[in-house]
Amino acid sequence: MPSAVLGADEFVDVFARHGRALWMIAAAWVGRGEAQDLVQETARIAWQRRAQCLAGSDVAAWLAQIVRHTGANWRRKLAVQPRDLAELPELVARGDSAPTWPFTRLQEDLPEDLSRALQSLPAVARACLLLHVVVGLSFPEIAKLLDLAENTAMSHARRARFALREALAKPASTPSISTPAALPETS
Repeated sequence: MPSAVLGADEFVDVFARHGRALWMIAAAWVGRGEAQDLVQETARIAWQRRAQCLAGSDVAAWLAQIVRHTGANWRRKLAVQPRDLAELPELVARGDSAPTWPFTRLQEDLPEDLSRALQSLPAVARACLLLHVVVGLSFPEIAKLLDLAENTAMSHARRARFALREALAKPASTPSISTPAALPETS
């Protein structure tokens, strides 16, 4: 039995319903500046391959897979070095970051230390955390979108939260403004 191909109206409706989550995944993979381009490229690829989406299947998961795979190809072109999850707290504490951070301090009014800590998270951990906290998706939804086991999505988000908590608990590396010493009284 041949499957029905997504029509133009249905395709637009699916993108309208899931666009925010697709953009968040794209931003986590390639950065905020490139996220819209990645989502548009996803739309182009999905439209060309819409016959591959089986009737009754989860179209959002199919689209998320296209975002992830296309984003991974873009990142490979940039030769981003993979990071070991065991080093996550140290990476966050040091403030090491990839140049593909999707939110800058000025654009989102994030405190600098939070922005730096988020920036240093690996893309998958950052995507899990942001999809859960910002977009409000449940872990089963995140797992389906990112093609992870539910427990893996929860672990990534938990490790990301822990790494952020550790990084934010440490004193800032920038010098703080100290209060001046009291002046001696003169009589």
